This record gives sequence, structure tokens and C-alpha cells, in this order.
Amino acid sequence: MTDLIQDVTPDLKLLNFCPAGSGFENFLSSYLLVGQKKALVDVGPQVTIPGLLAALAAAGVSPDEIDYIILTHIHMDHAGGIGLAAKEMKNAQVLVHPRATAHLVDPSALWQASLAALGSLALKYGNIEPVPADRIISVEDGMNLDLGKGLNLESYHTPGHAPHHIAVFAKKYRILLAGDMAGIDMNGFLRPGTAPPFRLQDYLDSLDKMIALQPQKIGYAHFGCYDGALSRLTSIRAQTLRWYAIAQVGVKENRTPEEILRVILESENHSENVKTMVPGVYQREYPLILNTVRGLLTAR
Repeated sequence: MTDLIQDVTPDLKLLNFCPAGSGFENFLSSYLLVGQKKALVDVGPQVTIPGLLAALAAAGVSPDEIDYIILTHIHMDHAGGIGLAAKEMKNAQVLVHPRATAHLVDPSALWQASLAALGSLALKYGNIEPVPADRIISVEDGMNLDLGKGLNLESYHTPGHAPHHIAVFAKKYRILLAGDMAGIDMNGFLRPGTAPPFRLQDYLDSLDKMIALQPQKIGYAHFGCYDGALSRLTSIRAQTLRWYAIAQVGVKENRTPEEILRVILESENHSENVKTMVPGVYQREYPLILNTVRGLLTAR
């Protein structure tokens, strides 16, 4: 049984929700922050909104009590359910990178891009409903959101995984909610968030920006919140450069993405980690790791 709530601090909780299907346990999450006002960071795809509402209820929070929904970026697994969530959380303002606002008002292009990138998984995640323009706030770099009781959230533009990505820093606890910009941690298997289209220098610059905040804990959307944030950030930066170098050699040798991934996993001693994944997790994770490699192959 998956725990719906994981306490990070007395006023910051990880909400765990699982879409239908094996292999998605402990994969998708939102973070709930409670001061005098309440904020959510990410909501997941439409199929997970009932799970998100159940997690809120388990935390003793009504949807009407949510004041802000902050989206780290608008990929389906983080924001596909935002239209439905906004209907349920009717008092919430939606905060998002300026480059993403138009796609929330009219998500038709976002839906088509999601179908092209994810195929049948996009259909499983569910459609993307629009958000009224008057409920959207564009997040400027360094924007501060005061939730009261000393709980301030600083939001920073962190392009790389997506050009419209932001990271959220809860300064009171020095916790960085990194979305997908600090990599994806799947039961100890850490991989970079480098799916195409990928901009290597943007990614490295954003990691450096997050390192400069000197966080003590790091919260991943996929999955969990951990101590040792600086070590994890510097580690994923170095790992990204190692994987990029291997990918570029593979390009020169005309290797396929599958062949390059095999070399990467062997060089990182991750082959056994991948082989021992339970079948449902492996079926979900392998194409995502392969997409990480494709991003490195086409990096600019």
C-alpha cells in the first residue's frame, strides 16, 4: 500500500498519487506547503487528480483551502491535470513560467506535443483542460511568495529540462523543490532530466543556480525528498557531463541510442539496478531512460 502522505517538515508534505497501472507507484508527487496560506507544487496528470484530492483529504486540507498551485513546468506528468485541479481548487491562483501561460489558456498545442512525445501514455494520463487566464500568474525569476508563518517560497527560472522550468526554494527549511531539473531519482537510480529538446549549457547553468542557493534538502517530483542536496546537485551535474561525453562518442561511432544507453549503464555500474527493477517499473522506466539518451544525442 502506497503512503499518500510523507511528512518532510511540520508544514511541508509530499503527496503521493499513483495513476492506474503497475509500475507507477512512488513515481508522481506534489508538495503541499502550509502557512497561513496553502500552496501546492505540481498536480500531476488528469488521471491522478482523484489521488491528489484523496491525499489532500488525508492531510486534512479541503481543495477550497488551496491558495496557490505552482507548476515547475507543464509536461503532462506535472501539469496535465491543472485544468481539472483548478476547477476543484476554485480559490487557487496558478503560478507558472511566463513562457507557459499561453499553453494553459489554450492547451491544444501542448496536448498534440504530448501525444507525439508520449503516445499511448498521454492517453492514459488523460486530456489537458484549459485554465482561465484571470487565474494565472506569470512567475518572474526570483519571485517571492509569502505564505505566512515565516514560510516564504522563492521561485527561480531554471531552463534546461524544459525552457519554461522553474524551481521553488522554501528558504525557512532550505529545501529545494527541483521539479525535474536536478534529475529523476527512482529507488536510488538517478538519471539526468535531459529528454529532447535539450540545451546542455542551460541545464548546467540552472544546476549552478540551484547549487548557489545552498539548499540542505532536495525534493524531486520523481521521487522523494532527501538530505544532502548539494552533494546530489553536484553529482547530477557531473553525471550529466559523463553521459553527454559517452553519447557524443556514440554519435561519432554511429551507435544507436540503445547501444549508447548500454555503454552508459555499464560505465555507471547501473546495469544491475535496471535489471532488478520490478517488471512494471522497468517497462515504464526503460523508454524514459532511453529518451534521456536521445536528448543528450541532440543537445545544443
